[in-house]
Amino acid sequence: MCCRRPEPYRSQRGAALIIAMLVFALSATLLVALQREFSLALQRGTHQLFSEQAWAYLIGAEELAKLALQTDTLLDARSATAADHLGELWAQPATPYPLAAGGWMTGQLTDLQGRINLNMLVKASGNQNQLTTNQRPIGDDTREASAGDTRTQPSQGDNQSGREDEPVGQSAIGEADRWTATQKLLIRLLQALGDVSLPLDEAMTLTEAISDFIDRDANRRQNGAEVDEYRYADFPYLPANRALASVSELRSVRGMTPEVYEALAPLVTVWPERNTQLNILTAPLPVLRALNADDQWAPLSVMDAERLAERRQEGGITEVRDLLTDPILEGRPSAELEPLLDIRSDWFLLDASVELVDRQRHLFTVLRRGTDTTVAVFRSEGEL
Repeated sequence: MCCRRPEPYRSQRGAALIIAMLVFALSATLLVALQREFSLALQRGTHQLFSEQAWAYLIGAEELAKLALQTDTLLDARSATAADHLGELWAQPATPYPLAAGGWMTGQLTDLQGRINLNMLVKASGNQNQLTTNQRPIGDDTREASAGDTRTQPSQGDNQSGREDEPVGQSAIGEADRWTATQKLLIRLLQALGDVSLPLDEAMTLTEAISDFIDRDANRRQNGAEVDEYRYADFPYLPANRALASVSELRSVRGMTPEVYEALAPLVTVWPERNTQLNILTAPLPVLRALNADDQWAPLSVMDAERLAERRQEGGITEVRDLLTDPILEGRPSAELEPLLDIRSDWFLLDASVELVDRQRHLFTVLRRGTDTTVAVFRSEGEL
C-alpha cells in the first residue's frame, strides 16, 4: 500500500516569493532615492562652488577697476590739467577676458558724474517748492499741460534739425524762478529721449512729480503728486519723501511709464547724494543735449550735440569754459548752468559679469575715488 507524503511547505512558497519581491522593490526604491539625493547634493555643491568662484572673479574685477582708477589719479597728478574723459584707459569698451577655469569675464567702468544726479534736483532753500540737498528725487508724469503754456513744442526732441532759439511761452517765463538748474536739465533731458521723448508740458509735469515724490513736506507742486495721489490710487502706497536709494525707484512714481523709465535710467544716477557736478567730458549724447542755455526749455538739437561730442573727442573741449564759449552757447545766459559742470569725476560704476560652465553672475559696484584710494560704496547683483 502506497501513501503520499505530506508537503507542509508548499503553501508557504508563494509567500516567500512575495516577501523577496517586496524586499527587492524596497531596496530599489531606496537606491533610487539615495541616487536622487546624491545628485541634488552634488548639484547644490557644484552650484555653490561655481557661485563662490564667480564671486571671487567679480571681486577681482572690482580690484582691477580700483587699480585702473588709482593709476589714472597718478597720471592726472603729473598732467597740467586733471580731467576725466572718454579717451582714458578706464573708459575703454569692455573686452571679454578668458578665465583659466573655463569661461569669460567682462567689466566696464562708467562715469556716474556723466549722468544727471536725481538727488540734486532741488537745492536747499527756504522756499517750500524746493528740497534740501539731503532729499532725493524720483519721477512722475501726470500728463497734465501747464494751464497757461501756449508755446508750440515738438513732442519728439530728436526730430529737431536746428537750434531752438524761439522764445518760450509766457507761463514758462513767468514760472522760471520756481525751477532749479538741475530741474531744467531734467526737463530738457526728458525731451531728448529719442522715440519716447516727452513734449515740454509733460516733461515739466514729470519733473514736478519727481520733486514731490522725494520732498519731505506734503505741499503739492503745481502739476506734481503728493501723498493723496498715491494713497487713493488703485494700488495704494506712499511717496518716498526721502533721498532716492536707487534709480529703480522711479518706477514707483505715479505716471512713470516703462518706456520712459528704460530710456531715462541709463542717463541719471543717485550717487552721490549731494554736492556733485556733471562731467561734460563723459556725458552721453542725450545729456549733452540737456546742456542748453538757462533761458532755453528745449534741448539742443541732435546735430548741435553731435558737433559738441565730435569737438570734445578731438580735444577742442577740455574745460567748462570751452563748452560755454562754443558758438552753440556763446553769448547766451549760463549763470545757472556753469556751477553744475566740471571736468573731473570721483564716482564710477563698474558693470562686471562672469560666465562659468553656462552659469552667469553679474555685479554692479559703485566706486568712489579718493586721493589715495578707491573704495566700493555699494554693491548689487540686481538693479542700482
